Amino acid sequence: MTKTLEFKNAELVAIGNFLGTLSLKNKASRGRTKLIKLISAKNDEYVEERKETLEPYIKKDEAGNNVEGDTPGSVVLIEEKTGEANAAIKEIDNESAVIEFTEYSEKMKALYDAIVDYPSEFSNQDAAAYDLLMDQLETAFENETEEAK
Repeated sequence: MTKTLEFKNAELVAIGNFLGTLSLKNKASRGRTKLIKLISAKNDEYVEERKETLEPYIKKDEAGNNVEGDTPGSVVLIEEKTGEANAAIKEIDNESAVIEFTEYSEKMKALYDAIVDYPSEFSNQDAAAYDLLMDQLETAFENETEEAK
């Protein structure tokens, strides 16, 4: 059976960053590393899709180049199209990013087992990321338990 985790595109970075803060050993650490790589690949797809979606809304200079914003890497949107651009980006942010991890199932189970009763406390963004991650891991591994019955 295929095993997957499903997050919103906008949640990927927070979950990846959270995973990087955990102190894990052995197989659980390897599961984390595999999951971070899978999340990173999905995030790269998401970033590229955002760029492509924003392209028609970006203000251009006389040479046809993007007009850069005040912060590095930012761009200026065409004023009349800002609402459309924001709606398009919001839609992409809320799309599902499905991460298939069947081949790493054993390592992901070890990760799940290691963090289900993690000894440290989480707050703010880490607590939210932990909750999102655990919801998905619980779903993946509780279904496995039910099928074994």
